[in-house]
Amino acid sequence: MGIGALFSKSKTDQSGMPSAKYLNRCWDKGQLPCSSCKKKLSISEMRPLQLQNCPHCDTPFFAPKKIADYFLYEPAGGGGMGSVYKAVSLNFPEHLLAVKVLSRQERSNPPNIHALLNEAAVSANFRENEFIASCLDSGFADDEYFTVMDYISGERLDKRIERLNQLPVQEVVPMALHILAAEQHIYARGFLFRDLKPENIILNPNGYAVLLDFGLCISREQAFNPTDEFISGSPYYLPPERLLGNSEDAYSELYSLGMVMFHALTGRTYYDADELQSLAKRHVSKLRVSSAAKLEGIFPDLALLMEKMIRQNPEERPQTFTEVFEAMKQIYAVLPPMPDKNAKTDTASMIPSLAGVTGPR
Repeated sequence: MGIGALFSKSKTDQSGMPSAKYLNRCWDKGQLPCSSCKKKLSISEMRPLQLQNCPHCDTPFFAPKKIADYFLYEPAGGGGMGSVYKAVSLNFPEHLLAVKVLSRQERSNPPNIHALLNEAAVSANFRENEFIASCLDSGFADDEYFTVMDYISGERLDKRIERLNQLPVQEVVPMALHILAAEQHIYARGFLFRDLKPENIILNPNGYAVLLDFGLCISREQAFNPTDEFISGSPYYLPPERLLGNSEDAYSELYSLGMVMFHALTGRTYYDADELQSLAKRHVSKLRVSSAAKLEGIFPDLALLMEKMIRQNPEERPQTFTEVFEAMKQIYAVLPPMPDKNAKTDTASMIPSLAGVTGPR
């Protein structure tokens, strides 16, 4: 019966989400019944967040865990910093949640702990935006560092690239427009995202790109006047100015977006260095590999724009999200149809507008 074996259909809704009230009652009693043989299993004897077998009927099940007010009941992915689980809570009775738990090995890294706990406080500024998955809560409880957000169905961009290798330009350009809208929303509220990478982008079933994970997001003032001792971020996408300890602004996010787009379009990262040290040297080296050769094969107008976005010198890049957004819209308007006849071709309604977004652009 697999991962959901502990939860019978009568205890879940149509989506398979278990009832938080039901789990709360089970926790109060200290027992969960196996949905196969119906015999009760002691919660204290389970190995939480691991796949195991019912001792009575040998049916495999995933053992849930309660962290603070959240019942984690099914794996939902993970990354370098930890694992993500589907969860429910009495505090959010109508919500399917995603709880990220910091891995044990990352606890020795203070910046990672700070990043995780920083998410809820910072992302509270960005709610009510269709291209942003804001954090609802974070903290330390039951010997775990955790953060909570609404669960977003869909496919992470890094997983989609792994599966398809190269994404069509007709998919990458709308995705970039969605990310630009999210970035502008964040920027207009006085912050800079600073962690743009495929792992932090989810493509939902409606075709929208959603930005998540605000652990490195800081105020624009802090980004422009950096004092960090640590260099945080994925080396394949972070701007050279962060490696040098220099000021970051919208031009830094545009650099990272250009690198993400390159990865999505080609199936490979712009740099192939295995270690951060060698990659850092290539980022800031004056002997940079010609981008013209790297961008060969990409839709010409888009290649020209991306070449400007990923220039080493921040002053040579576009300086605002609006500038790139408008250029990207013009490129989208002249793209050829999707080669897949079954793919969506009427995606005009998916293109966001920056009109009405207040704040500097």
